[in-house]
Amino acid sequence: MNDIQGNLPLSGRTVVVAGATGGIGEGMTLALLRQGATVVATGRSEERLAGLVAYAKDAGEGTLITHTVDVGHADSESVRAQLSAYGALDGAVITIGDWGSPERTGILETSDAEWQSMIASNLTSHFHALRALTPLLSRDGALVHLSGFSAEIPYPFAALVGATNAAKKSLVSSLTAELGGAGPRVHELIIGPIRTRPRAAIGADSPGWFSAEDLGRHAGRLIAGDGSHTKDPLQYLVTRAHGVRTTPPK
Repeated sequence: MNDIQGNLPLSGRTVVVAGATGGIGEGMTLALLRQGATVVATGRSEERLAGLVAYAKDAGEGTLITHTVDVGHADSESVRAQLSAYGALDGAVITIGDWGSPERTGILETSDAEWQSMIASNLTSHFHALRALTPLLSRDGALVHLSGFSAEIPYPFAALVGATNAAKKSLVSSLTAELGGAGPRVHELIIGPIRTRPRAAIGADSPGWFSAEDLGRHAGRLIAGDGSHTKDPLQYLVTRAHGVRTTPPK
């Protein structure tokens, strides 16, 4: 993935990162800061946001602001009221939700409670986040939303993750169609396994995977309106070997 060298494409731009304290969110936050953005990092835990500040203290030319708020809360009006203090946003990155438990359960063994929990954390929260953040974006801004590649393939013994990812993909696609080019650009990134600090700590890592910072650099280019994929609402970043695609890799 090519970086913009010797340039700060997001200088003067404000980007909200929803879920900034997660493994993917923190890497994307660092990459956006290194591109010169003012990043409003949101999360539900003041303690974890403080940890992000410590981790990102030498991240680059951008400015990091933290804001404790649950962007996936049902009261979207309250979320918007809190974040409207930062003015019209140039970008928003949504990397929230439940990426799946290491414990795998078959469909027939899944309880109603597990079903409802996954729907709430990995679908309803995204609906609320889209409803809260999209109106805050400037007309020429960009929203970048992440879903997993399980949206495209059978996902045995983790079908709820796949089902909610597929539903999120449909939700974002419909939002793009509803805006019809009259509002901010919307980009749905379908991602494979991502290199993050938490994954590396448990030995789950591969040089063939994109890193969270790779995703942040790519999101930054989309927000800046730079590069060959700024007009592509649906993009696949599954492995480095596949690169950035507009159709699913085989």
